Amino acid sequence: MNNLLAHWKYTSDQWDEFVTIEKGNKKEDNIYFGIGIVILGTLGLMTFRNTSFWMGLAFVLPFAFLIPFLRMKISYRHLKKGVQNPEVKIYFDKLIINNHIVELQGKRKRVKSLKIIESQKNLKLLEFDVQWITGKGPTNDEYRILIPVDKMEEAKHLVTLL
Repeated sequence: MNNLLAHWKYTSDQWDEFVTIEKGNKKEDNIYFGIGIVILGTLGLMTFRNTSFWMGLAFVLPFAFLIPFLRMKISYRHLKKGVQNPEVKIYFDKLIINNHIVELQGKRKRVKSLKIIESQKNLKLLEFDVQWITGKGPTNDEYRILIPVDKMEEAKHLVTLL
């Protein structure tokens, strides 16, 4: 389904403000993710491999930094400042954010939920909660895009469609 559902354009200043806010959100998420890796990984190694606390911590720490770092670099390449003529195209199965494709639905992915949230500075964001199945069960990630002030009704309509 390649029907264009919405096409939103922004000024460079609007986009830069959004990127600042969204990178802050993602950074916070990744810090919690890294802390979870440290705690669970260290305890898991101590329990199942009989390692000492310090050995488990030494083994897990590189992963706690590397995985969130790579996640930020690979999954959120569309969050760049200084973009000329920033735009978002919303399709049923994907987002095209400044020529970067974000898969929403496919053989292994689906949109679990779509909602409008309020962010810092009273900005409204459209949040796509995308879920996929892994070997250890379902996992998900959120992709948020800025709703232009004049596109709020269109955003509300999209929430009912997806």
